Amino acid sequence: MRRPLVPALGACLLAASWAAPADDLYSGASTYLDLGRYRMPFRYPDGDHEGHVGEFGVAYDVPLGGDMHGGLQGGYAVLDVADEPQPTAGSLDGRYLGLMLRYEGSEGDYLNMSGEFSYTWHDVNGGVFAAPASEITWYESWLALGPTLRYGRLRLMLGGYYQYVEGSETDRLPARVLDFHAPQRTGAYLGFLVYLDPANSVGLYATEGARRGVRLVFRRDF
Repeated sequence: MRRPLVPALGACLLAASWAAPADDLYSGASTYLDLGRYRMPFRYPDGDHEGHVGEFGVAYDVPLGGDMHGGLQGGYAVLDVADEPQPTAGSLDGRYLGLMLRYEGSEGDYLNMSGEFSYTWHDVNGGVFAAPASEITWYESWLALGPTLRYGRLRLMLGGYYQYVEGSETDRLPARVLDFHAPQRTGAYLGFLVYLDPANSVGLYATEGARRGVRLVFRRDF
């Protein structure tokens, strides 16, 4: 399977900061507990099959300079594919790992632009006992951009995203490899975040379009 050489992708924004001077935004590192579920179609040789994806993991980022942050994300992944070419008993599960780059503008006191880019690898399998019937691996590039409105402890984020997803399914019975991709690539996101205190926040993010789902993010700034 050919891996994407030019990532294009889509997104979710992890946002913002306490009601403090603008230059205090993202002054240090952050850790996240990230829980999400979403749906998107996978196009196989025989047509489209809807994938139900769950990601339950953690992330960590550090300042790179200016308003840029870079980090790592990873955790536990689950996948169900409707009418999967090789049926399995129950969900496929495994792991995901990725790199991310985030931007949060600090020019304005109330309104700024924010963006996120990530590249993530997923690998899940499922089957009977020690012999998985299928292993599914996919690579996802994601790019999101939009404004962030800050008011006191509250953050409101909205914008658009572009994603590129490509992967393969390796089956045992019959033995074969099936390539697939996500035919839809664009959509919109909306997020709401509240700071519980100057270091801890909770955010809820929803996406529509190519990816339909929600994420719950618990974040701590250092």
